[in-house]
Amino acid sequence: MTISTTLTIQNNSGCPIDDRGTPDYKDGTLSGSAPATSIAAGSSTTFKIEQKNSVSPGPEGTVTYKLETGNEQVPLSFYWDFASGPVHEEHYTATTNASLAPVVITQTDASGDHHATTYRVDFKPRAPHEWDLVWALSVGLINKQLHALRYYQLIPSSFTQAASGGAQLTVTAMGDPTVSVPDDQTTHLDVHLPFTTATLQYVESGATKTQDLSGTTVIVSLDLSQAQVTDPNTLAATSEAKQHIQGLQSLNYSVYRLFLDLAQPSLFRALQVVNASNQSVSLSQAAQSALQATLAGVGHMDVAYTTQAPGSPASIIPTLAKERTTRYSTNGNFSTLNVCMMSRGRKEPNWSSRFGFTAPLAATTNPDGTPAEARARLFLSQDTLGEGYLKPTVLPAILRASGIPGTLSRLAPLMYQCVGSRDNSSKNDGRGEFVQVDNGFDQYVRGTETVVFTTQPNLTQTDRCTVAMNGQFQVNIEASQYPLDFIGLGLKDVLGKATYVQPWTGTITIAAGNGGKLVTSVSIVLGKAPAPDVDKTLDGWVFNALDKLFNWSSTSPQDEITQKAQDFANNLAATFQNNASMSLDIEDCVVLPTGSAHDYSQFVFNSEGAVQVDVSFPG
Repeated sequence: MTISTTLTIQNNSGCPIDDRGTPDYKDGTLSGSAPATSIAAGSSTTFKIEQKNSVSPGPEGTVTYKLETGNEQVPLSFYWDFASGPVHEEHYTATTNASLAPVVITQTDASGDHHATTYRVDFKPRAPHEWDLVWALSVGLINKQLHALRYYQLIPSSFTQAASGGAQLTVTAMGDPTVSVPDDQTTHLDVHLPFTTATLQYVESGATKTQDLSGTTVIVSLDLSQAQVTDPNTLAATSEAKQHIQGLQSLNYSVYRLFLDLAQPSLFRALQVVNASNQSVSLSQAAQSALQATLAGVGHMDVAYTTQAPGSPASIIPTLAKERTTRYSTNGNFSTLNVCMMSRGRKEPNWSSRFGFTAPLAATTNPDGTPAEARARLFLSQDTLGEGYLKPTVLPAILRASGIPGTLSRLAPLMYQCVGSRDNSSKNDGRGEFVQVDNGFDQYVRGTETVVFTTQPNLTQTDRCTVAMNGQFQVNIEASQYPLDFIGLGLKDVLGKATYVQPWTGTITIAAGNGGKLVTSVSIVLGKAPAPDVDKTLDGWVFNALDKLFNWSSTSPQDEITQKAQDFANNLAATFQNNASMSLDIEDCVVLPTGSAHDYSQFVFNSEGAVQVDVSFPG
């Protein structure tokens, strides 16, 4: 009797799994269909491996896939081993990035000679939902914008609009338009138009009729429209917003307007009229059609302007944007329009639940107990903060302050290693600094000065965003002598070596500072220097050479390296205090009709690990 194992790979990740490698059945043979070449989200593939014959070792083998997040591939390898023999020892394992795509292995049948095992592939999305940045714009904020636009007469408070067939809508007075979110993960919004005084004229069965709509609210359900802004001066927006958009366009950014288009009845998903008691007002079909056609008098109502930079810039400026809603039933003002973005030219995520946010702006209270105002909130992934700000802006400034040229490498989100080095090995055929001739020997000092530090996010900080640094300065010294050149020998005699180290720790802090701006600061604390590692006594001439090499003025290398570290700390503090470029600027991502973001608060790591900042706009 031969043995077999039936294997199922279940894709519970919400991402596609594809790029199957050639299965290696090793000591086994396939019975029936091979494992699928790709496994869609929510699907599975099942295949059976049998023992080749009654004397073979038993089914053993491997099949590989890749899980596609949209911007990276996670290698997956599934291994099975069902040994023949009296014990029938079994092993089922999977190789994966467990922090991103863990695999749960369950043996579903261990009876008899024919067993079965399931590999379930899960997914742990990185906040915010695999997007690089997400702007949650609350309904309360959007309604404030609409109020401001009506105040500036950019939305009419009265109008008369005619349409074909004798239809005409006369609105003598209209209150502030408002919006609401009727459902989740769509681009639907309901627009509420409160008619204080209004009359609808329409033709029905050849007769002209009128219907008084005073004191009613017209509710139009429609999808957001989107169009690229070509001339900001034509927008129904404030001069501040137009100027900011012009500035973005001057940087070669594309700007898109998200708007509610009441001039296109074909976009309407539903239309109803309610009275002051929120009861439906009956309209005939002719009146309904006439009202749809004449709401064009309201025109377009802009909701937001989104920015998209060309190429793959190393910044947080988005290069792709998608809009979806989140409905918050407890308090409609905290329902949101979420502008989901990618930066650095990255693709839209593949994860199926990428739009499934749960109340990103849940209602809260102020410290005095009053209800908090529904505003906007920005979420940044850790990697976006790192690759879009720390790596191109902050870390190079830290390296420059050290005075030592170096390189940066990414280890993980917000985790970097920075290494800088300079030496005098280019002098005198690698011997270093020539110092003197002594007893028929040329004496040289070769020195290397290095700075190394790593960064690590502090996810436990509750009132600010901090990244810890650990580093050290180090000086390595080698004093050597060589026979004089005319002797014709190149033998090297090392007179002595020494290593001096100055450890330090630091903190990069990004917080909402005075004036509501995001301010970056860096602080450095020197640690206790270990005893120098000196294998031989080095004479004063060696220190003279070091003075020349490193511009020192002391005969104590340890004192000099400690002073260098202190100067480094002082330079950094001044750099981040005086250089405006070290302030994180996010106002170019989204612009509202009343202007760009002007005030920030609560810049923190949230419980999901994303960077979160509350944002205020004019209006």
